[in-house]
Amino acid sequence: MKWDFIGKGSAFYPPYGNTGAYMLRDKELYLLDCGEMAFDYLYRHANLDAAENVYVILTHLHADHVGSLGTLISYFYCLRKMRIYVVHPEDAVVRLLALEGLETDAYHYCAAMPENRAGLRAAPVKVRHVDNMECYGYLLSDGEETIYYSGDACEIPQGVKEMFFAGKIDRLYQDTSTHDSPNPSHCYYEKLEAEIPPEWRDKVYCMHLDSPCGEMLKEKGFRVVEAPEIP
Repeated sequence: MKWDFIGKGSAFYPPYGNTGAYMLRDKELYLLDCGEMAFDYLYRHANLDAAENVYVILTHLHADHVGSLGTLISYFYCLRKMRIYVVHPEDAVVRLLALEGLETDAYHYCAAMPENRAGLRAAPVKVRHVDNMECYGYLLSDGEETIYYSGDACEIPQGVKEMFFAGKIDRLYQDTSTHDSPNPSHCYYEKLEAEIPPEWRDKVYCMHLDSPCGEMLKEKGFRVVEAPEIP
């Protein structure tokens, strides 16, 4: 299951773009989030014309994760006469899109991942990020491997850690921050370092970076997702 990352940055570190990823498989486009910079990148690099169906799996509704979702919906609906699938456990996204003038006749809202050609399953996992919004990570499986994608989260859920250390998760993609606080919204790297033993770190991919900290994380044994920098 190969995901190409659109960006690897936090909302406040635009040189690394918006964290998110895409996969084009069997003429279907799968997206993990769709932040402010995502549509521009996808338009230039993702061969949108090849997509016969589009599935956007949303972790939460902050702008760096949904900021160009409306544009993506409008692009396919207006130019391709196609309704893409917007997947999120909370129907708040429907209200958000309605404020942009997009009703559900322009897209399909799905609380759970619908059937698709890749056999991709996306099981939502509630995560801690902010107090005023429900946020999710996902266990993503295509029948060959399973990965965990955290979205924005200040910690790895206990159940996910248990699955990971039991060998049931092949790769773990985790929001990682160099900033700590008493009430964190992102996962401080020292917390990640304390919870992931060195022998497991080559399966942990850090993302949503808030500074050019990639080399430091690699020195500690973690991996960092590969994504283009914004000039």
